[in-house]
Amino acid sequence: MTDHSAPPAQGGLSLKSAALIAGFGLLVMVFAAPAANFYFMSQSVVSGDIAQTIENLRADGAPYLIGVLLLFVTYVMDILVAWALYWFLRPGQPALSQLVAWARLVYTALAFVGLWSSLKAYDLATNASAAEQLGDAALQPEVLAHLAASSSMEFMALALFGLHLVILSVAIWRAPHVPAWIAVPVALAGLSYVVIFLGRYFAPALTLDWLLLLALGELVLMVWLLAAGWRRRSTHQAPA
Repeated sequence: MTDHSAPPAQGGLSLKSAALIAGFGLLVMVFAAPAANFYFMSQSVVSGDIAQTIENLRADGAPYLIGVLLLFVTYVMDILVAWALYWFLRPGQPALSQLVAWARLVYTALAFVGLWSSLKAYDLATNASAAEQLGDAALQPEVLAHLAASSSMEFMALALFGLHLVILSVAIWRAPHVPAWIAVPVALAGLSYVVIFLGRYFAPALTLDWLLLLALGELVLMVWLLAAGWRRRSTHQAPA
């Protein structure tokens, strides 16, 4: 049973604070990431038409840059969530909670590399000097290569994110202060990410996007964290 009389570990977070920080971080990502990928950046990037993509970026690159900014915010929130979940899951299992945090941080690092490729593509497409020196015939493959690298890195990062969710589900299952059933939708979400994004390499002919419905399992964790953090009366942390 959770001991509310114990003070937080030095430099640590209380269970209440950790739950609220992780929950609000996930809430920000729920809106920021889809808006970036499916609304703002999609206005500029035309699949299969790099010439039109470059023309869109040159004419008005603001939607693309807003999308990049929202993804940057998303990945910063990932770092915050990794930190908060570490303290929230730490009681009784410090090693496993550390593994969960590091897995999310490695995913975030890969995602930032992909984001850099997205920015490099924008810089090449909108740089007048580069266009003059290379010409459109040589510039288009360069921009396409950076966009493809960004997409590939995103796929690999999300596959790793799925593995992170599977490990997170184990930590949730073992946590004495979290209902065990929360681990089930989180594990299903993690497996869906792994299957979808590795499947694009090993089984490209298969249509696996329907598995994204299972990826909504992380929302269950988000709602529970916000509710648990809001309801928790004590700001003290369970002993590690």
